[in-house]
Amino acid sequence: MLLHEEIQQHLAKLEPSLQAEVLDFVLFLEQKQQQALAGTVVNDEEALKIHQQLMDQYSDAFTKLAQ
Repeated sequence: MLLHEEIQQHLAKLEPSLQAEVLDFVLFLEQKQQQALAGTVVNDEEALKIHQQLMDQYSDAFTKLAQ
């Protein structure tokens, strides 16, 4: 099974609000990748902010999955 197929299977099991969070995260990653490809350099302060946002999103997602 291909990775995107496996992701789709897991995503289908989540409730719609969590699916929306996954979509938001994917869109964030696409934006981050586009910035990297465009040669945009992220300074340390921005990197820490992004890291904190990701950790908050992971925490929220895992909390909701555990319920």
